[in-house]
Formats: sequence, C-alpha cells, structure tokens
Amino acid sequence: MLKKILLVFLITLLFIDVGYSFIQFYNIPFDGDMSRCIVPAKEVKSILENPLGIKILTDNITYPNPNRFFCHWSFSEYFNNVPLLLQNFTSPINSAYLSCALAKIIIQVIIIFLLSLLISGGFLKFDFLVAAILITPLFQTNGYRTYMGIIDPCTTYTFFYALPIILVIIYFIPLYFKYIHGIELKKMKYLKYLWIPLALISSLSGPLNPGVSLVISLLIFIYFFSKNLYKLDFKDRFTKIRQAIKSIPKDVFFYLIPLCLFSLYSLFIGRFNSENISNELTLSEIYLRLPIGIYYLFTQKLGFPILFLILTINTLIIHYKIKNSEGKKILKMFKWIGFFALIYILLLPLGGYRSYRPNIIRYDTFMPITLGLIFIYAKMSIFILKSLPNKFKYWYVPLIILVVFIFTNADKPCFNQNICERNSINQIANSKEKIVKINDDCTVLSWEVIDNPTKSELNTKLLKKWKIINDDKLYYQSSSINSK
Repeated sequence: MLKKILLVFLITLLFIDVGYSFIQFYNIPFDGDMSRCIVPAKEVKSILENPLGIKILTDNITYPNPNRFFCHWSFSEYFNNVPLLLQNFTSPINSAYLSCALAKIIIQVIIIFLLSLLISGGFLKFDFLVAAILITPLFQTNGYRTYMGIIDPCTTYTFFYALPIILVIIYFIPLYFKYIHGIELKKMKYLKYLWIPLALISSLSGPLNPGVSLVISLLIFIYFFSKNLYKLDFKDRFTKIRQAIKSIPKDVFFYLIPLCLFSLYSLFIGRFNSENISNELTLSEIYLRLPIGIYYLFTQKLGFPILFLILTINTLIIHYKIKNSEGKKILKMFKWIGFFALIYILLLPLGGYRSYRPNIIRYDTFMPITLGLIFIYAKMSIFILKSLPNKFKYWYVPLIILVVFIFTNADKPCFNQNICERNSINQIANSKEKIVKINDDCTVLSWEVIDNPTKSELNTKLLKKWKIINDDKLYYQSSSINSK
C-alpha cells in the first residue's frame, strides 16, 4: 500500500514538473532564425533541395549547413503544418507559440524517457520512475539553463541540438542493453537493419552528432579491444592485436561501421559549410579559448558545482562503502564518461568559431557531456539507495531530496517573456498600414530590434504563412524610417 502511495506521489510530481516546463516554454518569444528556416530563406532552400549534400561534390559549391538536412527538414515540416493544425482549436498567434512549446516539451520528455530507460533497464520498473524524478529537475528552463541547459529557449536551436542527440541515444540503445544490462532486444534480429538508415539520418542532423557518434564508437572499440587484449595469451604482438580485433562481437561492428562511415562523410561535406569557411580566429586561438569556456561554465552558476559535488559524494560512497561488482561497473562507466568528455572537448574547436559563442564551450556544445553527467548521477544515486544500509540512508535520502529541491527551486517561473512580442505581432496584424511602425522595442521574430522594414520581409512572410496576417506587410521599430 505504501509503495502504491509513493508511486502515485512520484508520478504526480513528474507531471507537475513537466507541466511547469510546458507553461514556461509557451511564454518564450520566437527566435531570430525561425523565419529563415521555415519560409525558407534562399540559402536554406539549397539545403532542403540537396538532402545528402552531393551537389557540393558534383558542382563544387558551398552553402550553409550542408550536413544538417534532417534538422532543417524536420523543423520546416513541423512549423509549416503543426501551427495550422492547432488553429482548429485556438487562435493563429496562440497556435504558433503552442507549437514551439509542444516541440520542446516532447523533446524534453523523450530525452528524460530514454535516460531513465538506460538507467533502469526497463520502463515498467520502479527504478525508471525514480530515475525520471531525479533527472527532470536538472532540465532547466530558467535557473541554471544558461550554463547547463538541454532544451534551448530558441526553438530553432532545440531542433538542431537536443532533437538530434535523441537519435544518437536511440542508435546505441541495442548495444547498451545487451552489454550493460545483459538484455538482448528480441526483435532486433530484423529491426537492426533499420539502424543503417538511422545512422545516415543521425549523421546528417545536428552539428554535434557526427563528432559525438565517432567518439562514442571509438571508446566502444577501445573497450572491447582492450578487454580482449587483456584476456588473450599470444606471445606474438601482431597476432595478439589481430585476434583482439577479431574477437570483438560482430554486432558491435554492425552498428559502428555504418555510423562511423556516415559520420565521416558528414564531417567531410561539413568542411564546405559557407558559415565556417572564413573563421575569424586561427585554430590555436580557438583552443586557447577552451579553458575560458570551461571556467565560465563552472563558476557563474551553482548548477555544475552542485552536480559535481553529488557525483564526488556518490563516487566515494560506492568506492568505500559498497564494494561489489555492480558498484565497480558503475564507477568504470563514470570513468568512460570522463574519457568521452576529454576527447570531445579536445575535438570541439575543430568545428570552427562562432562569434555568438566566443569561448567555444557553451551549454549547447557541452550538452552531450551534461547528459552523460546527469545520467551517471541518477545511475549512481539509485544504486546507492538500493545498496546502502538503512542507517546510512537517513542522511543520504535527505541529501538527494536537497539536490532535487535546489534544482527545482532554481528554475524560477518567468511567464511573461513573450508578452511584448505578442503585443507587437497583434499590432502588425491589426494595422491597416503596409509598413507598420511598432511601438515596443522588444525583438519580434528577430535577434535584434528591426530598424529597417526590408529586414522584416521573411518574418512577415512567416506570419502570413501562419495566417496571423492576411496581407503582405513589413514592420520596423525605429522613427528613422524616413531618413533611410
């Protein structure tokens, strides 16, 4: 009976947290890349017309993001259809904001679901629910979001970072379940062939996917290779190395080879990204900025220091208090996450420099590591809760509750972020003028205040596409129009 009450209580908490996130997402303004990607702009048409980026090789041309077709396609399809569908139930302007909120909350729930599944080994287990409870507060909409965010306030970035990483997680699930949980997925004998197109889709999605996939694949190969090398007893070194490679399970190669090939292809055509060609800094200058990015990540907000503190406590408890094989396995897992983080950070500058990300490392580029740390924090905590003697649980359970409370409390409500933008869009919609002067100085579907009507052309095309306005209009937010 007590367990049932606890179950209902935890599920209720989970729904409250998810609902709270949804309301926050609903009140976030549109970002400045939406109209460019949805209408779309001329340069984005080049991406949508060339899914595999083959024109780069055949026609010797460059254009933005040639290796991110599936991000652009999914973003364009979603926002060309979902807002119109939702208009059967609400107003056009509400449908647009609602579409953004729905996309973000669905992506957040899927990531939480997948992490909880990996931690527990099954979604019908009680551990799955506990994992979700531990993980969900760390998905910050406000609070610590600027340094450890997963779901970006900018909807476009959510489709280019958080959504693609889902594909990477899904791709490695069969191997993880088989070699970590000892569970071989029954239908994978036939379904595994679908992982080949999944490898292609994943590799031609977010900017992080190819690099993340290659690093994970490398570490998986090293793990099995080193394990085999240690076991084999050949005097001839070459024979030992060859046999160690041959002894790696065939299904490992089945999953890794297509993913690595497609990821390498993605990185190759990514070299022709027109946004990367003229870097403002040399590679050595970019590397020198890495420590600054890491410093800001860990010193400006309490999020990462708290996470690392609980990880340190968990590591010490498992190492000194719970000396069993499962504990050792979890500590090794933490070590491999550390290896991943090190290699990933060292490779990150090779992706080029962006002026809006001056220190290279930011919450979005750091996200794969953040997810790894969130995963191992929950994995360790659940293991300790199940293994620690009752006399120690009296202080450990309150500690975990405190961590959950700190993150929940940090994510302060901010439900009025898009009021100004809403009012401005309503002003455009209600105005009879062809060129509308907006009275407010907030951004409207833009990264900056628009002082020239011509800069608003794509934005108003998007508003017309969403049926928020009926006629062709432009807008500006400056009294200097007459002088232009």
